[in-house]
Amino acid sequence: MAMDRTVPDSSSETDGFVSLDVLGIGALEERIYRALLRRPGSTAAELADDLDLNRARLRRALAFLEHAGLVSHAPGAVTRYLPAAPDVGLEALVRDKEAELGRIRTMGALLMDDYREGQRNEHSELCEIVTGAEAVLRRFDQLQRSATTEIQVLDTPPYAGPAGPQTNDIEFDLLARGVTCKAIYDRAALERSPQATDAILRYVAAGEQARVISRLPLKLATFDRKLAFVPQSLNQRDVSGAIVVHPCSLLDVLLYVFDEMWERATPLTVDDPRAEAERQRIDDPTPDDRRLLTLLASGMKDQAIANHLGWSYRTTRRRIATLMESLDAETRFQAGLGAARRGWL
Repeated sequence: MAMDRTVPDSSSETDGFVSLDVLGIGALEERIYRALLRRPGSTAAELADDLDLNRARLRRALAFLEHAGLVSHAPGAVTRYLPAAPDVGLEALVRDKEAELGRIRTMGALLMDDYREGQRNEHSELCEIVTGAEAVLRRFDQLQRSATTEIQVLDTPPYAGPAGPQTNDIEFDLLARGVTCKAIYDRAALERSPQATDAILRYVAAGEQARVISRLPLKLATFDRKLAFVPQSLNQRDVSGAIVVHPCSLLDVLLYVFDEMWERATPLTVDDPRAEAERQRIDDPTPDDRRLLTLLASGMKDQAIANHLGWSYRTTRRRIATLMESLDAETRFQAGLGAARRGWL
């Protein structure tokens, strides 16, 4: 489930360590703390020389670190600075940050009263226009992360890149915390490249409920069936503009479109390892057989299937004919039904 997005790498790392700025520790303070971890008992003069820092600036940073509980100084004629053990000092800062986030979460719940009041206002905005690629991706991420029960997506070309839908790592987090993710893919998304199909099947393996259909009318994402997210243009290849639809009749129409498409679409599944032995005992289909049936059920054409599986066109045609004969099917539709009855799909 991607909505044709690219996830930027926003992590901040230094020498393999995650930055401490999320805890309110600046780059300079972190540098000094790490130097003290390696050379505990250093004086201010020694630190200034080692780190090539102005002494006045260094002393201000040391005072900040002392206040944060990461540094202390030993008594004596010459002041020597000692670092707090990271598992103690940093853990205390983490607990403070968690408490702060808890207060913000409580404030968010209280602000919902204002939000609901605004929604009752007859002059409240029904549609929110988001412009700029960065703002669109940020808003889409925010809507995904805020979902608590269900996300629904229609995924269809055109795409910004040649490889089809891009990876959306946030979905794996959503699935892990129990959010239902439903996606309907345009058949062209699966036929575009083996890489695109593999990406979609990884979502399915993680728990996404996926279906495929011959043609979708638009890109769409809905969140808890309370908000919808659509591109400003149906032919839009980039993410330069989007519309967030709030509760109104237009949202009802978009939800109806998804529900109708869902009923008409074909389920897309991957093998369940727990059912492997049982399937082998019943009909002994090979892994290639089940993979082939999954792609057939998606509506992919023979050449696209051959490209995806790395087979020749002739081999693909022969394997399809063999499967249809074993399922006593005259059409691919009948083969799909027969495979589903036998638990192959």
